[in-house]
Amino acid sequence: MKIIHAFVFDAYGTLFNINSLDERLTHYFGDRAEAISATWRRKQLEYTWLRALMQRYVPFSQVTQDALAYACQSVGEKLTEEVRNDLRQRYEILSAYPEVPATLGELSQNYRLAILSNADPVFLEQAVQHNQLSNYLVSVLSADKLQTYKTVPQVYQLAVDTLQLPPEQIAFVTSNPWDVAGAKSFGLTTVWINRGSIPEQLGFPADFEITRFQELGTVLGK
Repeated sequence: MKIIHAFVFDAYGTLFNINSLDERLTHYFGDRAEAISATWRRKQLEYTWLRALMQRYVPFSQVTQDALAYACQSVGEKLTEEVRNDLRQRYEILSAYPEVPATLGELSQNYRLAILSNADPVFLEQAVQHNQLSNYLVSVLSADKLQTYKTVPQVYQLAVDTLQLPPEQIAFVTSNPWDVAGAKSFGLTTVWINRGSIPEQLGFPADFEITRFQELGTVLGK
């Protein structure tokens, strides 16, 4: 059994529910909202990977807006400045999954907790404050510091440098299969919250797999 001294969390899709924007997308785009939402998330990820490979960094907030513009264009919808700004502002204050605060509160009694995300530092701080999570966290880390994105290994190194722990003593928690692969390849102990995905076929499976966030309190005993 691995000896874990800290939990480090991905932010969007892991702590903060990106699907909480669906109602607003439906308000603006009606029956095309579902397609826009799916494409928006997919292109957002693709753009981070492409920009990391091209070494053409722009902040995650810009990537998010560019991906939204692509998603709207893909279904023939016009993205106005009013809609763009409204969705951007709402992205900054996404709601945490309901079980997150209590689970972080329990974990923080025995472990050091941090966030490691691609998002802009301002985005992250606002989301943390909005959901009243700051008391549970020792650090909120952004890939923006390195002007690149996960799954570049140096991004995961930020957690090691900040917490001053060997990678295997840090449990990296994410709901994103690609992030599992990146963190496991780097050497972190990985916990995958499987909310209905399938694992990446890259040879770096999660050390632990759970289906509910609140299972984190017992996962290390598995």
